Amino acid sequence: MKKSLLLRGVAAAILAVAAVSCTAKEESKKAEAETHKPMIEPWGYPLDALDRATKPGDDFYRFANGGWLDATEIPSDKTSVGFSTDMRDRNEERIAVIIADIADSDVRPGTDAQRIRDLYRSFMDVEGIEASGLEPLQADLDRIAQLDTHEAVAAIMADPSLALDGPFGVQVWIDSKNPDSYITWIGHSGLGLPDKSYYERESERLETTRDAYKAHIENMLSLAGVDAPGAKAAVIFDLEKSIAALHWERAERRDADKTYNRMDRDELQSFAEGFPWSAYFESAGLGGVDELVVVEKSAFPPLAALFQETSVEDWRAYLTFRLLSAHGSYLSAEFDDENFAFYGKALSGQEEQRSRDKRAINLVNGRLSQAVGKIYIERYFPEESKALMTEMFEDIRSALRIRIENLSWMTEETKTAALGKLQKMTAKIAYPEKWRDYAGLEIAADDIIGNIKNVRKADADLAIGRLGKPVDKKEWFTGPQTVNAFYSPTRNEAFIPAGYIQSPLFDPYADPAINYGAIGSIVGHEIGHGFDDQGSKYDGDGVLQSWWTDEDRMAFDALGDRLADQFSQYEPLPGLFVNGRQTLGENIGDLAGVIVAYHAYVLSLDGEDPPVLDGFTGAQRVFLGRAQARRFKQTEETLRQRLLSAPHSPMDLRVNGMVRNIDEWYEAYDVQPGDAMYLAPEDRVKIW
Repeated sequence: MKKSLLLRGVAAAILAVAAVSCTAKEESKKAEAETHKPMIEPWGYPLDALDRATKPGDDFYRFANGGWLDATEIPSDKTSVGFSTDMRDRNEERIAVIIADIADSDVRPGTDAQRIRDLYRSFMDVEGIEASGLEPLQADLDRIAQLDTHEAVAAIMADPSLALDGPFGVQVWIDSKNPDSYITWIGHSGLGLPDKSYYERESERLETTRDAYKAHIENMLSLAGVDAPGAKAAVIFDLEKSIAALHWERAERRDADKTYNRMDRDELQSFAEGFPWSAYFESAGLGGVDELVVVEKSAFPPLAALFQETSVEDWRAYLTFRLLSAHGSYLSAEFDDENFAFYGKALSGQEEQRSRDKRAINLVNGRLSQAVGKIYIERYFPEESKALMTEMFEDIRSALRIRIENLSWMTEETKTAALGKLQKMTAKIAYPEKWRDYAGLEIAADDIIGNIKNVRKADADLAIGRLGKPVDKKEWFTGPQTVNAFYSPTRNEAFIPAGYIQSPLFDPYADPAINYGAIGSIVGHEIGHGFDDQGSKYDGDGVLQSWWTDEDRMAFDALGDRLADQFSQYEPLPGLFVNGRQTLGENIGDLAGVIVAYHAYVLSLDGEDPPVLDGFTGAQRVFLGRAQARRFKQTEETLRQRLLSAPHSPMDLRVNGMVRNIDEWYEAYDVQPGDAMYLAPEDRVKIW
């Protein structure tokens, strides 16, 4: 295998820096190397982040990040700080410059530049927002107040411009059984708290949260001048609690087989007959749709019955609060502050609201992601980084191919299918070939509520317009500046946006081992999702159908059971354990990502020995890169939300929980029996 471009480029830089002769040519090389230093010195990892008093085998995450953890405080206007917030802050600064440049230039109406400029201005128009009060929502509040039938209630719930939801939520997405087409999906919805557990779990902290939520509902209604706000808040909370009782558990909602239940409209009407589906779909812009996928099937009949049994008066109260909550951040300061007091401070532990200009930047970035992203790529993304990431993707694919070929628990028949799926997997790296066209989206400089409604409606129209058309394989569903990565099982495709291809995850001038451990383990993670407990149910063409022998599926599921049991023993907060089932897919992805990235790095060396840098071998640095890629601190409230409702394990376990299952980590750091993280070889879970 050819030596990696990453390795070649950085090796050249290291040699140039180390050069001691003073010839003109060598001085030129030295000067060039000095201009290409890694963003994080000395070689892509900050040595002061380490806690050398902690043995790697006792707590590797602490060893790698303890110095940083001790020195770092969570800013008062954030709920977390770490690798992802570093990148988002950098992007925020860049997007601020983009917006400022547009604001100072002449722009034509109807262009993306005009939309970016005026969406920002509309959120920053504090004087106009304060003067308007509730007037921008008054027509919608009046519409809710005049509801007199359950059909009318269902219709307004489905209005895509209002973001009200109700017991059900609808979207157009790729059909898992026919991934060349789109279909309408419908699932349960309707909660104001993150998860059903927030309504049901017995916990003093959650009881405090529930009390704060009830007070928040009352406060929002009171600010809007609603009569008897306390009584209505009690009704709303009890209604949400009744909805939550019928929701599926998070772990069950992950099951790709259980959540694919195809029906036509007549079948749905008979199956969940208490809900006026025709009025709902007509309002959603889906009146002509017949074929549907029902997600949490068993929840639909009782939710439909609950809808019919609940009085229109109670639904009016519920929808009034939902409308205020969905728009609270865009209303006058009293609503905005109250919205933050609960969702920011009480629920997430954020001490103070971010400055308005930063919130405006994030609003524009989120609502006009590809309009902003196109400029972002032109200005800030180096094209060579895409080439390097493409090469790394292929290195990691090759490493996983070799590992699949050598699996001891999988038969040849299933190996052939797995290798075929891996070969068919594609990657969308950095930015789209085809950009979203925002033509027709109207944005005004003095109407933030109207703008938000228009964006929602444009997004819904774009999705509905996909029905009846083949899936556009060039389309991106996010902006390229997004600080995240994804895997689409129906497209068998990994998305690695440019927002993730930056320090501390990736730096073309950093040590390759750090890059492989950081962004490489994330690339491996996304590829690994094609082979996790749910992604593995889709074949190489993205079709939800089995490609396994029964024997191999049983062996794979048994390994997943062991990993789930292992993670379910972790207790990040007193009395609150990781849900090994809820997090299983991400944990399998993480475990695959780390080990495959390690072996991709070894392959990239082409048999050569890597340098030892500040006492760390190449193998050790790969695992340090992984630890840097998950370096993170968060508020207790945010950690609680993660444990109760998120698919990922806490960040420390996304390092420690993985490496203690990897033989190569034990060898790299000489981890021995008696060390706190030590697992006997037979207890280590090895899947891919």
